[in-house]
Amino acid sequence: MKNWILLSSALIAIVVFSCAGGSNEDAEDLQNLVDGINQITDDGPASTCEKTTVDQWDNFLGVPYGTNETDLDRRLGKFTGGEWIADSSAFVYEFKRVKRAPVSVWVNGKTGKVETIFIEILGLNEFFEQDLKDVEEEFDIQECDMRFLGIQAEELIKIMGKPSKDVTSEEGYRSIFYDSTGLKISVNFKFYDSQGGRCSSISLNWFY
Repeated sequence: MKNWILLSSALIAIVVFSCAGGSNEDAEDLQNLVDGINQITDDGPASTCEKTTVDQWDNFLGVPYGTNETDLDRRLGKFTGGEWIADSSAFVYEFKRVKRAPVSVWVNGKTGKVETIFIEILGLNEFFEQDLKDVEEEFDIQECDMRFLGIQAEELIKIMGKPSKDVTSEEGYRSIFYDSTGLKISVNFKFYDSQGGRCSSISLNWFY
């Protein structure tokens, strides 16, 4: 979709240039635009979030650190429900537009700032892959975020380094935590045995 918008912009620029009779400098600028569009459509947009350390988890699912709840619609689209937690310190927005891939966002009850972003893939066996594809398309998730869903624990550690905590539960899952210095950012990845030990749950917590 984004590529289509960029291509449309380039075509409009070409039409305007042709009708107006642009200068050589205008022609050079137009060529640079076309070259940029070609680069995006050929190779895809360059990654802006490597996420090889926990400190780089200041943006997830297109939601940056410090985002206010009033901006969630623009970032994630329409929410499907929500509720206050028991002590009313946070409100939970639910984005259940993909059947087996719920997304939830916790916002502070006073400031409205996003504190937690949670995504989970519930499908088993062949449904797991379909759920990954569906949630990626629905929320337009970047590759630098998608690559963490579906990977094995050792792959995660290879990318992110030694975790802050690594716990194996008797209930059939493994939790790997990464905490930033000063505990500004904390990420929890879960790997369920029932899903082949693949990462199916990510909970990102931001502190202010």
